[in-house]
Amino acid sequence: MKKKKFWITVLVLLFILVSVFYYMQYASNVKKEENVRTGIPIGKEYIKKYYRADFIFKSYDYIGSYVNNTVHLIGYIKGHEDQPISIAYDFKKKEVLSVTGPDWFIDSRYPKKNVPPN
Repeated sequence: MKKKKFWITVLVLLFILVSVFYYMQYASNVKKEENVRTGIPIGKEYIKKYYRADFIFKSYDYIGSYVNNTVHLIGYIKGHEDQPISIAYDFKKKEVLSVTGPDWFIDSRYPKKNVPPN
Protein backbone atom coordinates (compact mmCIF):
# COMPACT_ATOMS: atom_id res chain seq x y z
CA MET A 1 0.00 0.00 0.00
CA LYS A 2 2.87 2.38 0.79
CA LYS A 3 4.40 1.86 -2.65
CA LYS A 4 1.12 2.74 -4.35
CA LYS A 5 0.71 5.90 -2.26
CA PHE A 6 4.31 6.91 -3.06
CA TRP A 7 3.79 6.54 -6.83
CA ILE A 8 0.50 8.42 -6.72
CA THR A 9 2.24 11.28 -4.88
CA VAL A 10 5.07 11.28 -7.43
CA LEU A 11 2.60 11.37 -10.33
CA VAL A 12 0.62 14.22 -8.75
CA LEU A 13 3.80 16.24 -8.16
CA LEU A 14 4.95 15.55 -11.71
CA PHE A 15 1.58 16.68 -13.05
CA ILE A 16 1.80 19.90 -11.00
CA LEU A 17 5.33 20.63 -12.22
CA VAL A 18 4.40 20.06 -15.87
CA SER A 19 1.31 22.24 -15.47
CA VAL A 20 3.34 25.08 -13.95
CA PHE A 21 5.89 24.80 -16.77
CA TYR A 22 3.20 25.00 -19.47
CA TYR A 23 1.53 27.95 -17.75
CA MET A 24 4.84 29.81 -17.61
CA GLN A 25 5.42 29.14 -21.31
CA TYR A 26 1.92 30.37 -22.14
CA ALA A 27 2.37 33.55 -20.07
CA SER A 28 5.74 34.18 -21.71
CA ASN A 29 4.27 33.80 -25.21
CA VAL A 30 1.40 36.17 -24.37
CA LYS A 31 3.91 38.78 -23.17
CA LYS A 32 5.99 38.38 -26.35
CA GLU A 33 2.94 38.85 -28.54
CA GLU A 34 1.93 41.94 -26.56
CA ASN A 35 5.42 43.45 -26.99
CA VAL A 36 5.31 42.80 -30.73
CA ARG A 37 1.79 44.23 -31.09
CA THR A 38 2.81 47.45 -29.34
CA GLY A 39 6.03 47.71 -31.37
CA ILE A 40 4.53 47.36 -34.85
CA PRO A 41 2.74 50.76 -34.97
CA ILE A 42 5.74 52.49 -33.35
CA GLY A 43 8.09 50.93 -35.92
CA LYS A 44 5.79 51.80 -38.81
CA GLU A 45 5.54 55.41 -37.62
CA TYR A 46 9.33 55.62 -37.29
CA ILE A 47 9.83 54.39 -40.86
CA LYS A 48 7.16 56.77 -42.12
CA LYS A 49 8.73 59.74 -40.28
CA TYR A 50 12.42 59.18 -41.04
CA TYR A 51 12.36 57.23 -44.31
CA ARG A 52 9.07 58.41 -45.80
CA ALA A 53 8.11 54.84 -46.65
CA ASP A 54 5.46 52.27 -45.72
CA PHE A 55 6.74 49.34 -43.65
CA ILE A 56 4.91 46.04 -44.06
CA PHE A 57 5.40 43.73 -41.05
CA LYS A 58 5.96 40.01 -41.73
CA SER A 59 7.53 38.40 -38.66
CA TYR A 60 9.65 39.04 -35.61
CA ASP A 61 12.75 37.82 -33.83
CA TYR A 62 12.39 38.12 -30.08
CA ILE A 63 15.49 38.60 -27.96
CA GLY A 64 14.16 37.99 -24.47
CA SER A 65 14.76 40.19 -21.48
CA TYR A 66 17.39 37.72 -20.28
CA VAL A 67 19.70 39.33 -22.86
CA ASN A 68 18.11 42.72 -23.48
CA ASN A 69 14.70 44.22 -24.15
CA THR A 70 14.76 44.04 -27.93
CA VAL A 71 12.42 42.60 -30.50
CA HIS A 72 13.37 42.76 -34.18
CA LEU A 73 10.37 43.54 -36.35
CA ILE A 74 11.06 42.08 -39.78
CA GLY A 75 9.30 43.15 -42.93
CA TYR A 76 9.77 45.10 -46.11
CA ILE A 77 9.03 48.42 -47.71
CA LYS A 78 5.95 48.55 -49.89
CA GLY A 79 7.06 47.90 -53.46
CA HIS A 80 10.31 46.19 -52.38
CA GLU A 81 9.04 42.85 -51.08
CA ASP A 82 12.29 41.04 -51.89
CA GLN A 83 14.46 43.28 -49.67
CA PRO A 84 14.03 42.72 -45.92
CA ILE A 85 14.04 45.54 -43.40
CA SER A 86 14.56 44.96 -39.67
CA ILE A 87 13.55 47.38 -36.94
CA ALA A 88 15.21 46.89 -33.54
CA TYR A 89 12.54 47.90 -31.02
CA ASP A 90 13.16 48.29 -27.27
CA PHE A 91 9.89 47.10 -25.70
CA LYS A 92 10.75 48.45 -22.23
CA LYS A 93 11.45 52.01 -23.45
CA LYS A 94 8.92 51.70 -26.30
CA GLU A 95 11.32 53.19 -28.85
CA VAL A 96 13.10 52.22 -32.05
CA LEU A 97 16.81 51.58 -31.51
CA SER A 98 17.91 51.07 -35.11
CA VAL A 99 16.87 50.07 -38.59
CA THR A 100 18.79 47.72 -40.87
CA GLY A 101 18.24 46.95 -44.50
CA PRO A 102 19.65 47.58 -47.97
CA ASP A 103 22.05 50.51 -48.36
CA TRP A 104 19.74 52.42 -50.68
CA PHE A 105 17.07 52.38 -47.99
CA ILE A 106 19.31 53.23 -45.01
CA ASP A 107 20.87 56.10 -47.02
CA SER A 108 17.40 57.54 -47.65
CA ARG A 109 16.97 58.48 -43.95
CA TYR A 110 15.98 62.07 -43.39
CA PRO A 111 17.32 63.79 -41.44
CA LYS A 112 20.58 61.88 -41.64
CA LYS A 113 21.68 60.28 -38.42
CA ASN A 114 25.07 61.18 -36.88
CA VAL A 115 25.95 63.82 -39.46
CA PRO A 116 28.85 65.99 -38.24
CA PRO A 117 28.15 69.75 -38.24
CA ASN A 118 29.71 71.83 -41.05
